[in-house]
Amino acid sequence: MNSDHYDEFGQSASGTSSLHPSDAVKLQQAVQEIEKMVQIQTQMEIIKNINSKCFERCIFKPASSPLGNGERQCLAKCMDRFQDGLKVVNQTIMQRHRQEQLAAQDSAGMSL
Repeated sequence: MNSDHYDEFGQSASGTSSLHPSDAVKLQQAVQEIEKMVQIQTQMEIIKNINSKCFERCIFKPASSPLGNGERQCLAKCMDRFQDGLKVVNQTIMQRHRQEQLAAQDSAGMSL
């Protein structure tokens, strides 16, 4: 008789799952969909911040007048700087993530 107790995620104390394989697939799909939604929301926030910051820096005339060449150049440079900054941040995050994974693999290998 199986006396395992399962948590809310279907995992038993021994590490076995009570989820049916089709339910596990659905759960994985739901997690992926949530991750995708979070990425989209994050990208929307970044765009909103870029628009706000660059508008504050570069636009000085009322909205009814067309953008001048100086304002257009300022906006282009401002957006480029934000994109370059985001690239550096993303590369740093990915590099740290890889280092953490390697460290975890090393520590797991040493405990064997």
